[in-house]
Amino acid sequence: MSELTLDDLLSFDATPWHTAADHWHQLAQAVDDAAEELIRGTRDLPYAWSNGTGAEAAAEKAADLRAEVSNTYNPAKRIYDAMDQHAYGMKALRQQAEDVVAAARKAGYTVDTAAATITAPAAAYSAGNLDHTARETGALLNDLRGIVGKARSLDDSTANTITVNTPSTTTGFGTGQMQALSRADLEAQGKRSPAEIRAWWESLTPQQQEQAILEFPDLVGGMDGVPIADRDVANRSLLRRDTDVLRQDVASVDGRMNYLQGMYDQGRIDEVYPGVPDAKAAMDAEMSKLGSQRDELAGKLKGLAAISSRLADPAKPDAYLIGLSADGDGRAIVSVGNPDTADNILTYVPGTGEDLSKVGAGMARAGVMQGDAAHEDPTKSTAAVYWYGYDAPNDILPDAGYSSYAQDGGPILDRFQTGLRATHEGDIPSRNTVLGHSYGSTVIGHAATSSSISADAVVFVGSPGVDVDHATDLHGVRPDQVYATRAEYDAIRKVPDWDIAHGNDPSDLDFGARVFASDPGDPNAEGVTHSAYWNNDNIARKNIALIVTGKL
Repeated sequence: MSELTLDDLLSFDATPWHTAADHWHQLAQAVDDAAEELIRGTRDLPYAWSNGTGAEAAAEKAADLRAEVSNTYNPAKRIYDAMDQHAYGMKALRQQAEDVVAAARKAGYTVDTAAATITAPAAAYSAGNLDHTARETGALLNDLRGIVGKARSLDDSTANTITVNTPSTTTGFGTGQMQALSRADLEAQGKRSPAEIRAWWESLTPQQQEQAILEFPDLVGGMDGVPIADRDVANRSLLRRDTDVLRQDVASVDGRMNYLQGMYDQGRIDEVYPGVPDAKAAMDAEMSKLGSQRDELAGKLKGLAAISSRLADPAKPDAYLIGLSADGDGRAIVSVGNPDTADNILTYVPGTGEDLSKVGAGMARAGVMQGDAAHEDPTKSTAAVYWYGYDAPNDILPDAGYSSYAQDGGPILDRFQTGLRATHEGDIPSRNTVLGHSYGSTVIGHAATSSSISADAVVFVGSPGVDVDHATDLHGVRPDQVYATRAEYDAIRKVPDWDIAHGNDPSDLDFGARVFASDPGDPNAEGVTHSAYWNNDNIARKNIALIVTGKL
């Protein structure tokens, strides 16, 4: 039990504790970095050296080293946390004690801090205020004793944390393996908030994190609240896996088509469709279906190839694969620059017709906006995220006229933005801007009606409407941080102008957004104009960069 006294508390100096805490924090970070480097450096050892007693011994030693260095991080971090909290806690309790002592002395009481006693002046007793004086003296003493009691409890807690987390002189932190994570563990965590997921992820050892990434990349890669760098590793493994699967699917379709064509050329197509009156018609129908399947598979492979190429391009800023799925129309979230460390973050939401085959153009737009922002403010770092994380309408008519796609996509975007806040590093929050083009702006409209969306600004580019009629209806962002632009000859103007769907035009003055300029476009090519906002020399690009960097 702590024997800390009032004098000890009043003389407490937080500086050595903060210094020691900083050293433990640096140690924890260095151990974490070493653990990750060791894990990366030895993960392929069984493939490079797979046979023999030497290989077995090396694998066993590598596993022990990974476990020991992995097991070191959390104890070191817990000691850092305990020392840091001790410094702040004791400093606050010292201030409380000083306030009580000062108040007592100001009232004429004598305070003996060594004996922890308070004595009223003799005049207080002779004046006939014995009961009042005794009560006041007792109250002051109780206050001091309570403060010292809290200080002793904190002292005991800190000492216990340091004791149980200090390594053994003989075994260090040990080579015992932490309990492996299961798919159910990750699925359960996925239902929590991004902030809770971040705290849980940080509580894992590096080895547990590595195990989760290797065994459940589909879960880790899509989990808002997991740091971007770790999601990137998980999704890159999904990228390789999905590419292999799609190639096998293409080979299977090609094999079937070649088989059908061969049987037909040999005059044996009836054998393929026994009992069917018109075997040729059956073959034509199946070939047509297989051709559509092959086109879809080829489109997905084109998208995955574009992602792979961008991730591997050394001539461009680093890119991070934050989300990926080849199911259905596919999904892809790719960032140019790391959002966790960027001063400014732009999330770009594409619109109607987006699918996995078109991610190359989407990533290119994100790259353009990242580069424009970096040019506009080279003193700040910017990450631009291509966010194709929702089911976009396939066609303009009738799909894009429905709000259901935006209703479903809005909450997903909201959670993604919250995840960016949860994983961002440093004490200064990033400036987060969400930009939607075409139907992507409608998705943002549904996300921004929630007060929980983590966005400092929203931008609507070539919008058909955002399903609200005024900027003040977007409760998640200040009205003066709602921006909009629409080219004069953008075909999309017909949607709100003719009151077809999705409400008021955000670029109309009565919507209340801050409207910025875009080039007018070509009156003879209104469809082309709808996608021209990122063309070279379009004034919209500079204005978007000013918004992203907080200068407009």
